[in-house]
Amino acid sequence: MKKLFRFFLFAALIGGIAYAIREFISPSGDDYTKSGSGVLPSEPVKSLDEAPLGGEISDDLLRILVCPEDKGPLELVDDGKFLLNPRNGYRYPIRNGIPVMLIEEGKKYRVETQEA
Repeated sequence: MKKLFRFFLFAALIGGIAYAIREFISPSGDDYTKSGSGVLPSEPVKSLDEAPLGGEISDDLLRILVCPEDKGPLELVDDGKFLLNPRNGYRYPIRNGIPVMLIEEGKKYRVETQEA
């Protein structure tokens, strides 16, 4: 019985030391939110609609992108702020370098073409 008690005492001592070392080495709870590794972001997430228009788009991506409605090629217009489909006048905004390729967005920024 004495040996069993000593074993549990020794195990508790080793566990306590391991716990103290882990707490000493790892950052405290407040540091998790400061470093951004917590579950919730430290700053509110902004809507893509609030992002500024424009941004850098590679030529390779520009060759790949097509209008989601008629699958035709698009042109970069307005100093790189929009992708234009000249066939139907839909302009797809580019926000922070990310093309927003939704038909609703194209209709929202639609311009009347002279070809029609």
